[in-house]
Amino acid sequence: MPTAASQQFEEPVFLKQEVKMEPLACGWYAWPHLVAPMQLALNIKFRYLPLMQSFISNPSVHAAAASDPKLFGGPFVTLTDSAVPSVKDLFNATLDRCSNLITLAQDWRDLDTLLQDKANGYSLNEFYGKLPESLQGLIECVYDINNHPALRVFEELLHQDDISAHTQEIYLAPISERDRCFFMNTPRLRTADSLTFRMKFSDRRLDALAATRTTPRSCNELASLFGLQGADKETFGRLFTSTPPKAASNRDYAGDDVRVRYFGHACVLIQTSQTSILFDPMVAMEQHDDGRLSLHDLPDRIDHVVLTHCHQDHFCPEMLLQLRHRIGRIVVPRNNGGAISDPSMKLVLEQLGYENIDVMDPMDRIAVPDGEILSMPFAGEHCDLNIYTKHTIALSLKGRKFLFLIDSDGWDPVLYRRMMRRIQSVDAVFLGMECDGAPLNWLYEPLLTKPINRKNNESRRLSGADCERAWNVWKEIKAPRVFVYAMGQEPWMRHIMGLEYEPDSIQLQESDKFVERVKQAGAQAERLYNSRELTF
Repeated sequence: MPTAASQQFEEPVFLKQEVKMEPLACGWYAWPHLVAPMQLALNIKFRYLPLMQSFISNPSVHAAAASDPKLFGGPFVTLTDSAVPSVKDLFNATLDRCSNLITLAQDWRDLDTLLQDKANGYSLNEFYGKLPESLQGLIECVYDINNHPALRVFEELLHQDDISAHTQEIYLAPISERDRCFFMNTPRLRTADSLTFRMKFSDRRLDALAATRTTPRSCNELASLFGLQGADKETFGRLFTSTPPKAASNRDYAGDDVRVRYFGHACVLIQTSQTSILFDPMVAMEQHDDGRLSLHDLPDRIDHVVLTHCHQDHFCPEMLLQLRHRIGRIVVPRNNGGAISDPSMKLVLEQLGYENIDVMDPMDRIAVPDGEILSMPFAGEHCDLNIYTKHTIALSLKGRKFLFLIDSDGWDPVLYRRMMRRIQSVDAVFLGMECDGAPLNWLYEPLLTKPINRKNNESRRLSGADCERAWNVWKEIKAPRVFVYAMGQEPWMRHIMGLEYEPDSIQLQESDKFVERVKQAGAQAERLYNSRELTF
């Protein structure tokens, strides 16, 4: 006769909203550069190992810095002294488990240093005889047209070798969005309430788990699927609830117009009765009475997901794994093949288990019912690195046109004049105005062979447009509706953005000035936050 406990495991249950389903690489939250193998290797060697060493040596320094909200996104581990033994264990496990990646990163750095020091315009053929074993057959030595040497990596071959799949894990833990540690400075350690599964991100069992956000399933079935028994099965069971999420209304749209639903940050869902298109998914997992739209408000079927560039607040592996079973096709920009700063989004998506990927060059179009998705250039926001993997999007649906300029910096307004020659007019434009972004080294330092000096580093930032540059862009577009977005202020974005604006922050001041200036010019303008719904 079944016990009460075993009967409980037979009941249909939902994954609790506060349970986060994080992809990890070597114990760290997996953002795009931790899915791409070469970039993962460089981050392990030159970011995470030194960070763990620093914490182990001086945990009190990290604890003091972590207690300052202004330093939330800084290089300080958000753990207490009691975590030192666990971090030591992770450090030693990383040295052992990731030795091939650590060697790869050091060999890349050494070879690039040699190339920068010795290549002087003569043929680079001699360098192939100096390739370490880890790089043989994986790189090409090249010059640009000004005789500056560089290394090009054959990303496809690295992915083919599957050299980083053994680092991939899924971490389940109950934690509120407000309490999540910053994605780049704190490893995810095992707790009494958490579980870690060593599995490839492409594993289809994740679809079954993600589906329980909205569709219940027996906990016994799920535990069996993941091979859980004993104490781990009991821990797993506590991550679920028989209480369903609040019923979402209006997830699908059957009207004659075009519906626009803003889900926060840069996430926008465009729907007609025939199609649904989701931009840069980064939605709240938790339902709260603050007016937000959450994961539960997305339709069961999303025809196209459009990813605009490879920054973690627009291209989020955690979110994409949980939406994978809902997505028809996924759209990405081309990349600068082989450039270390520009990993292929297509290859990263394949690591995440996606097969239905469309790669667009600028001015390419994809036909959708009653319209098209048009890829267009995206200038700025990438610290002047030679990164191709970014595009803005002009979306046409049922005679309406929407222009998503993302985080364009607007330094050259003539670019938008040329773009408008193709699209003629738009009904609404979306523009990010994070005009004082982080410096170059915040995201890209492990990829830099030569350290950058402080002055240069501070001048090269991950910034969008300020009021003046945004105004110069708008004068070329003349959109009657303007939406400032992608400001990263929603509470569920804190662990990704690492910032919270004060009321007098330059970003808010500049966007307020721009909104008012557009209004004075006779157009409608607003800065979006949390959620919004409109029809066109």
